Amino acid sequence: MEFQEWAIGQRIASYRNRRGLTQEELAGLVGISLSMMKKIESGDRLVTRFSQLVLFAQALRIKDLRELTGVPLPLMPDGRRGHPSADTVCAALMRRGAGRETDEAPDLTDLARQIEQAWQTWQAPSAFRYDALGQQLPELLARVQNAISRLEGQERRQALRLATKLYQLARTWTKRVGEYELSMVSADRAVWCAIEADDPDLAGAAAWNLAMILSAQGKTEHARSVVRQAIAELQPRLDTPSPKRLAVFGGLHLLGATEAAREDKTGDAEKLLGVADKVAARTGETNYFRMVFGPMNVSLHRVSTAAELGRTGEALDLVERVAVHEAPAVERRLTFHLDAARCYLHRRNDVAAVHMIQRIYRESPEELSYSSLVRGTLTQLKGRAKPAIEADLRPLLEAAGLPG
Repeated sequence: MEFQEWAIGQRIASYRNRRGLTQEELAGLVGISLSMMKKIESGDRLVTRFSQLVLFAQALRIKDLRELTGVPLPLMPDGRRGHPSADTVCAALMRRGAGRETDEAPDLTDLARQIEQAWQTWQAPSAFRYDALGQQLPELLARVQNAISRLEGQERRQALRLATKLYQLARTWTKRVGEYELSMVSADRAVWCAIEADDPDLAGAAAWNLAMILSAQGKTEHARSVVRQAIAELQPRLDTPSPKRLAVFGGLHLLGATEAAREDKTGDAEKLLGVADKVAARTGETNYFRMVFGPMNVSLHRVSTAAELGRTGEALDLVERVAVHEAPAVERRLTFHLDAARCYLHRRNDVAAVHMIQRIYRESPEELSYSSLVRGTLTQLKGRAKPAIEADLRPLLEAAGLPG
């Protein structure tokens, strides 16, 4: 394989060896664990944050980030493209408290309906769900912020609950398009609104939401801390829990399991999955607060957790036993397909890896433009240049805007 076709992890390993550094030494320089360092170099974990990429470049004395990424600067910082609606969404978020100027009284019933429709747009397969939601968010953010600023008492608490749900949606959209700072702002707003609304279940869901973006930023211990605190706050309220509360409690355990696996805490991960499994048996399939908790999501997280722990064979055994088409939200299906693709890639089963990326493309073509993990996987497949996958890989590379 030519050097220009190497994945980021391979390039980091090459430059590390040139500098005479051990994996442990480089891990210390960039502030990650030795386990994480090994996963990055082996391709089990991708560098998806610009700040972390810069730290690697500084530690390895690399002046041009293209030496690590192998992609042109227009696709920087992490091989993704910025979304055209990101600036408008940012402006709407920054107008906090101002809302939109109008003499009309806020219509909370209509606002709730439109927020629900926006979530349905996001969680359903579509060729344009990124664009559709990017166009809807600014107006919805303006309306909900206006409602919070103008209403009082019980109506304001209702507006705060709606705002929490909308900020959670803004968090996931901004994260998916790579706007991590905006995603953190959205997550923080969701937590604040849930606390102000005095809704413990919603506060637990908002904490889960915050931990998601902390995880995406590589702040695993912070994410685990948020999850642990949220679980502890719900625990005393489980004497006669509603299905909604149980679902939030179970969802927090699933996220906690994934984060524990990222720190190679196998025992913690298995314990958290075990609790989630028992909770899911009580709740059945649910979608409270758009967390999509239930037996199916437990199965999908078992795949993710096994993959994070480096148990590729176990993860693939699970992949083949999961009827993922029954998962109610496209986001979970896409994550599952990506986990499977990366595991197949690790086992050098490139045909199966391409098949999984094709599934992602069929359900949400925009993932190939905005997901750095999908793009990194495609880059690695291209680098291997296997004739058996060439015909199927070429249109995927074209859709992603990557060189063929």
